[in-house]
Amino acid sequence: MVFDPWMPEWGNPAPVMRRHRRLINMKQRQISFIGLGSALVLTAGLIFSGCDKNNDVSLPPIGGYNSSDEVGSANLVGYWSFDGNGKEAKSGASPASSVGATYVNDGVRNQALSLSNGYLYYTQAMAALASGQPFTVSAWVMVTNTGSATSAPMNVPYQYLQLSIPGQLFGNFNGLIQTDQFKFSSDTLVFKSIYKDATNGTQDNINNFGTAGTDFKVVKKAGTGEWVNVVTTYNPNGGTGNQNIFRIYANGVMVSNTNFELRGSAFKYTPGETIIGGWYNNIPGKTVSTDTWTVPFNGKIDEIRVWNKLLPETDITSLYELGKAHR
Repeated sequence: MVFDPWMPEWGNPAPVMRRHRRLINMKQRQISFIGLGSALVLTAGLIFSGCDKNNDVSLPPIGGYNSSDEVGSANLVGYWSFDGNGKEAKSGASPASSVGATYVNDGVRNQALSLSNGYLYYTQAMAALASGQPFTVSAWVMVTNTGSATSAPMNVPYQYLQLSIPGQLFGNFNGLIQTDQFKFSSDTLVFKSIYKDATNGTQDNINNFGTAGTDFKVVKKAGTGEWVNVVTTYNPNGGTGNQNIFRIYANGVMVSNTNFELRGSAFKYTPGETIIGGWYNNIPGKTVSTDTWTVPFNGKIDEIRVWNKLLPETDITSLYELGKAHR
């Protein structure tokens, strides 16, 4: 006798066939339910991963902040996010001209400014400050050294931000990367910041000279394809007798030379233009010196902020940690 799975051992096969079909239908419904559950899980995953990581208040705060936008927000006077353009957020002003500028997708938060022998030039004063007033400047940079390079640019510094003074090479504030101080192949970055003082001279600080680890701290990131957060602070009432204290921070810690931080003359502000990535000399028709080392920027710049207050060190650390978290 041939075995037939649809036939009962005794009697009419119909009841058994109906029971078998019911079992099949039940399995199909189970499979459908499992598929629906998987789809819901997948959808939930897509919704979660699609959240805006810059402003997601459900994430744990860092230093008491949900995003970089909250740090010193009441005193923020200048902000460039470089998300697709060079517009400054506080004034809404766009650059009057730009050279070698593109916007790329590997920024600290979203997009970033990429410069190839380039700069952004604004005809108006932005991030306006006041003479004798405390201030803080922050930027994220990605750059390679130029020392002993085999082709141009060779042995030159770069400037990521200048709050210019009309007709002068050095502005109210100058944020420099001394890429000429180490070889092209070196991963050591040197930052220098300069402000114009009440005598029409300049005051500066740098993370170099003296004993590393004692007088200053070394910054290791050049040429590695990694972002570095550089912050400069000016405190007009920082030292004994209310001397001017000028400091530089990198990635949340102070790196500037402790022997150079006490400056004898106060900050003086003169309204002028604004340059990102270049020098006054680079702007057509505005050459003020024959210096050949004042070349435009090569590298990336992101998230420039200027405050008319002294940010505490805890906020500077939080700013770096929030940036690392793309917030």
